[in-house]
Amino acid sequence: MDVNQAAPVQPIGPGGGHGGGAGPGGGKKQEHQEEQAKNGHPEPAINVSGLLSMEGLSPEAQHALERMAAEVEPLRRQLIHAQEELAQAREDAYRDPVVPALNRRGFLAELEKLIHRLGHIEARPALILVHLANGDDIRRAHGLGALDAALRLTNDVLGADSHQAMVMGCLGGCDFALVVLEDGIEGARRKAGELEAALRATHTVQGLFLEARTGVALLEPGMTAEAAISAADRDLR
Repeated sequence: MDVNQAAPVQPIGPGGGHGGGAGPGGGKKQEHQEEQAKNGHPEPAINVSGLLSMEGLSPEAQHALERMAAEVEPLRRQLIHAQEELAQAREDAYRDPVVPALNRRGFLAELEKLIHRLGHIEARPALILVHLANGDDIRRAHGLGALDAALRLTNDVLGADSHQAMVMGCLGGCDFALVVLEDGIEGARRKAGELEAALRATHTVQGLFLEARTGVALLEPGMTAEAAISAADRDLR
C-alpha cells in the first residue's frame, strides 16, 4: 500500500458509501446507532480534534468540556463588567466633579470636533468665556460649599439660556465656556452681555448676586481649541 496516497474518505451515517450501501460492518454500526437513539444519545455530526470518536463524545471529553464551560462563563461575566467599568471611567474623565457639565478635557475634545467641522457649515460659531469674578469673594466670605453652590448656579444659568449652546463646559476654577451661533462678533458680544445680566439677576442662598466677566472669540477653521480659549481670554472684559 502506498502510504503517500490519501485513502478515500467514507461518508459517515446511515446511507453512507456509494449507492447508499452500508459497507463492511454496516449492519453492526446501524444497530449501534439505533441503540444510541433509543438511549437518547444520538451520534454527533462533528469531530473536534479527536475529542469526538466516531461513536460520540467519550465520558472524559464530556467532563473536560463541562469543566471548560464552567470556567468560561465567570470569565465572560467579568469581561462584561470590566467593559462597563471602562465605559463609565471614560465618561467620568470628561465630567466636572463639582458642576453637572463637561470638564476642561471634555470641553476641549468637543471643541476640537466642532472646529474640524467648520468647513462644512457657513456660519461661524463664537466661543464665549465666562469668568465668575466674585467667586473668590464668595469662597473667602462663606466657604468652599458656598462657592460650589455658586458655580452650580452659574452652570444652570448658562445651560438654561434661551439660545441653546452648541457645547458648554467648566474649564476649572471659576471659568466656564460655551459655543453659540450668533451674528458675527458683535452678535456674540451681545449674547455675552445677556449672560452677564442673567447671572447678575441670580442670587445665592446668602443673597449674593453672581458677577461675571466675559470674553468672546470667533472660531475659525484650522485653529486649535486651546488657541480659541486663549483668544477669548484676551478679550475678557
